[in-house]
Amino acid sequence: MSSERRRWSLPLRLLHWAMAALILSLLVLGWVMTHVRTDLGTTFTWYLWHKSFGFAVLVLVAARIATRLLSPAPREAMPPGWQRRAAHLAHGLLYLLMVAVPVAGWMMASASPLHLPTRPFNLFTLPDLVAPNAALFRQLELVHATLAYSLLGLVVLHVAAALKHRFLDRDGVLARMGF
Repeated sequence: MSSERRRWSLPLRLLHWAMAALILSLLVLGWVMTHVRTDLGTTFTWYLWHKSFGFAVLVLVAARIATRLLSPAPREAMPPGWQRRAAHLAHGLLYLLMVAVPVAGWMMASASPLHLPTRPFNLFTLPDLVAPNAALFRQLELVHATLAYSLLGLVVLHVAAALKHRFLDRDGVLARMGF
């Protein structure tokens, strides 16, 4: 069997690593922009970049789902039943959160009483998903943050599982997503 058949398709691998870098950057930027006090202009710029890259995650996850549906899974020995089920559950939750976190952020931006337009990379204006509403904005802040921290926890678990496969099991699972 060729080494390529034991790996995910190149487009999926590229999307995986691009999204990993983007999501980790967004998690860090989200924390910095809400916890580090600086001048208003810098904070505003951080929010613009955060919203732009959050929208990029939505586009990339849609491309990733479409590519995954069109790409066969690599042929590889599957782990024992409970590990396989846990991996499927974790991957399903990762995809769910990769959609839910930016959608919650978009809704939060829409609900903001400041009612500033969301313009990804200053190319176009996203429509508001909800009307401005201060109470809803506060609720969505909590939802967005909770989902983001949940995504972070799941990413840590995902990385830990990949490292387990690489260094303890030595079963080639990690290599399927590598180059």
